Amino acid sequence: MSRSTSGRKVRALLAALSLLLVASGCGLLGGDSGSGAADGGGAEGAGLEKARIKIGAMPIIDFAPLHMAIQKGYFREAGLEIETVGIPGGATSVTGLLGASFDISVGNWMSFFEAQSKGVADLKLIADGYQTRPNNFVIAVPQGSSITTPQDLAGKRIAVTVRGAIAELLAKASMDAHSVNHGGVSWVEIPFPSMPAALKAKQVDAAVMVEPFITQAERNFGAIPVLDVAQGATGDFPISGYATTAAFAKDNPKTVRAFRRALMRAQKEAGDRGKVEQVLPSYAKGIDQVTASLVHLGAFPTRLDVVRIQRVADLMAVHDLLPKPLKVDTMVMENLPDAD
Repeated sequence: MSRSTSGRKVRALLAALSLLLVASGCGLLGGDSGSGAADGGGAEGAGLEKARIKIGAMPIIDFAPLHMAIQKGYFREAGLEIETVGIPGGATSVTGLLGASFDISVGNWMSFFEAQSKGVADLKLIADGYQTRPNNFVIAVPQGSSITTPQDLAGKRIAVTVRGAIAELLAKASMDAHSVNHGGVSWVEIPFPSMPAALKAKQVDAAVMVEPFITQAERNFGAIPVLDVAQGATGDFPISGYATTAAFAKDNPKTVRAFRRALMRAQKEAGDRGKVEQVLPSYAKGIDQVTASLVHLGAFPTRLDVVRIQRVADLMAVHDLLPKPLKVDTMVMENLPDAD
């Protein structure tokens, strides 16, 4: 064999070896092997059924960890490319999943449970997103209102974002706990962002409000909370989470678990208020840096606690918001990883 022929073979062998090392060392989205291995996502990312997934997302506080995980590259390290699709509310979460507009969606538990109970959808729950803490879900009144106690709310006009949704459910449960008759209450549908203005103009007597609109109303015209609807029997109440269809979960189990693992990294970090404050202005409507520092935050769970989430379905059944009883444990996807 001539020296030139031998040299060509050696160079060809080195080139092939170089390509092999590049292919094995890089993630799907250009991450290095070190970042993937650190997250445990390098090996899993290589075997994902679907590397690019669409997520139905709402620009509200509940889902700060989703945006933290995107911005910090946690999904990328797990081998996933995330595309967010903006949605206006819980009902769209279900219709979007059924219409394959996205693969996984954020949403309030009530919308997921209602669809499941009615047989409209077959859903799998994959992560708990947000739960109440004191002062972040209240019934507020304008300054100077004659309503000063929970008992004064009887027979009044009270704003809720949607009839039969979480705001009305928590308000009624809290009124029950304070022996307030809510049978004569006029529930008026007003979107959360419009509630401060409606309250200031006295279009309604009171409003069931969430953050950041509570803080905005307090800062702008001195609105006063008269009933915290997230205390006592409704304390630490599950509000929202993440779900997919049973079909997607069955066909893409590694993808879903990789998504949850990356999300849980951010859910755990969201226990640090400062990190949540940093991300909120980048995606949440109506929240600047000052408001982010003032809002009352809820909790970001790092495990899917079926007993806790069952409380939502049970309270819905008490108030006739489910056509039939629902066992939440039948909806939870199996073998989901918790935060490390």
